[in-house]
Amino acid sequence: MSKTAITAVDQLGKAIRDRDVALLQTLYADDIAVWHASTNAEQDKSQNIGLLDAVFAVTSELEYINIRRQPIEGGVVQQHSLVGRFTDGTEMPALHACLFIWVRDGQITRIEEYFDSAAFAELGARLAANAAS
Repeated sequence: MSKTAITAVDQLGKAIRDRDVALLQTLYADDIAVWHASTNAEQDKSQNIGLLDAVFAVTSELEYINIRRQPIEGGVVQQHSLVGRFTDGTEMPALHACLFIWVRDGQITRIEEYFDSAAFAELGARLAANAAS
């Protein structure tokens, strides 16, 4: 694994844990594409950061745990569990995920994300309720 890719992926975890939208803005390349297997949809930089900002609004804690990585050409594959708490103190169901992450010049250029969409159901419902209010 290249040191540059590891640093970028570590910074992604830090941005999620610290709920740091500004770090995401610098970490993501302007032409990043984030594809979600659960929706078969791709997001650009502003769409994905908007989604993460919405997740930050309904959670009080988030963290990647049980991280495992394997090198790929131009990046890494990362398996992890996303854990946290909702703003009401309820523990969030763990979201076990696999991310393919490509890095160029220290910035993330592409993420392909795989997880069981049923595990996302409660978070998804809270995002929808927050958007409606």
